[in-house]
Amino acid sequence: MGYKSNGVYSIVEDHYILDVYYDYYWENGDYYQPPESTLEVEKVELNGEDITDFYWDFVDDSIHSQLMEYAEENKDEEN
Repeated sequence: MGYKSNGVYSIVEDHYILDVYYDYYWENGDYYQPPESTLEVEKVELNGEDITDFYWDFVDDSIHSQLMEYAEENKDEEN
């Protein structure tokens, strides 16, 4: 049985706020199947402006691991 969590990963700096809206899917695994997880970025905003295309073209690689770690740590939080 799989699970789904969604949330917003925010990076707040002095001159900008970057919000990454994501869906995180996971299965805990069992004796026969190892645990699995998938992260999907739904939308990205910079100071409230949609920059999703720019994110995919230039930014994804640099924060993907931070986002995955955040999603894993917060998967049991209320949405």
